[in-house]
Amino acid sequence: MAHKISLIARVKKFNGEQVRYALERVVTIKKGKPVNPQEPALATCYYFRYSKDGKQVMEPAGQSFGEAVRVLRNREVQIECELRGMAKPDLGPERTTIADAACQFVKNQSTLDKASSTVYGYTRAIEAFRDSCRKRYMDEITRQDVLDHVQWMRDNVPTRGIGQKNGTIRTRLNFLTYFFAENGMKPPLPMKEWPKVEERKVQAYTSEEINLLLSQATPDETDLIKFFLFTGFRDDEAAHAVYADVNFKTHEIKVGPKPEIGYTTKNGKERVVRVPSDLIERLKERRERNTEGALIFPNSNGGADSALLYRVRKAAERAGFTARVTLHKFRKTFGTRYGEKHGIVNAQHLLGHADIKTTQKYMAETKIARSSVEALFEDVVGK
Repeated sequence: MAHKISLIARVKKFNGEQVRYALERVVTIKKGKPVNPQEPALATCYYFRYSKDGKQVMEPAGQSFGEAVRVLRNREVQIECELRGMAKPDLGPERTTIADAACQFVKNQSTLDKASSTVYGYTRAIEAFRDSCRKRYMDEITRQDVLDHVQWMRDNVPTRGIGQKNGTIRTRLNFLTYFFAENGMKPPLPMKEWPKVEERKVQAYTSEEINLLLSQATPDETDLIKFFLFTGFRDDEAAHAVYADVNFKTHEIKVGPKPEIGYTTKNGKERVVRVPSDLIERLKERRERNTEGALIFPNSNGGADSALLYRVRKAAERAGFTARVTLHKFRKTFGTRYGEKHGIVNAQHLLGHADIKTTQKYMAETKIARSSVEALFEDVVGK
């Protein structure tokens, strides 16, 4: 009985600025009628479809066009033998392409409920390697391929500041290590051969810098700056913070996963930070000004704001602040102040670090001693 298998591509379509995806048949291979398929434009992945027991069956065929055609033709032979009651031929071991392995790895990170920022970091690192590597299959990757990728990163990956290139490269190589391990491989380039980085002194905001930032800030910008300063939250934690997280009686703010909106923290755990009364009062006033929505710092559409850094930098620009402004520096300021007074273990808990060695890297050289949580930031404008 004659049969056919269709190669189906998931193709990206554009309608003005909108993007949608559609399934398109690339080629149909019929018994006795060989066809030379042509690779479709803007295809993101492939499937093959055939009939079995009167039902349509669709199976994945990978991301690579060439691999999809190979899988398609092997599958066609197997189905033909199955229909004729013959033993399926041994077509040799299946080889995993770099493209397919990268796709599966990124998908697995999302499935494991890792924080969106972590998934984003993995995705950028793995997809960059996929695009720069000249090999097709995972089992072809050598030490030289990783060295070539290191050079590619030097030429193409931007960094936040001077002297941070090697640190960025090491971070991405670390992501690649997990990628190789998931595919049963040892890292082709041992860690001892990775580019070296010099330990940088931890930078925290001084009281004078904080006061300067606040000097020309609007009420909304002041709310944001003090929220970062008093909580030590990561930027995505602040962006997804809701008023229900705030206990106005105990002066505590909770941070944790929010499955109802598809958000999880970096380690998937919940923690509570006690904050000064100044921030609690500001949040009360902020709620009175903005009665709609659950988020404390929403964007203009009511969703999580991805431009919090931009808003802080606008205040810095008006104040004539010349030092580099980052949101993570507020987190290190919080960690330094809290660690100096209440110990590094307590700072670790409030920062949400799994490893205390990470917290140790947050300790700036500035020595700060205060008598209570209320007094940790007593030298900040607005107290």
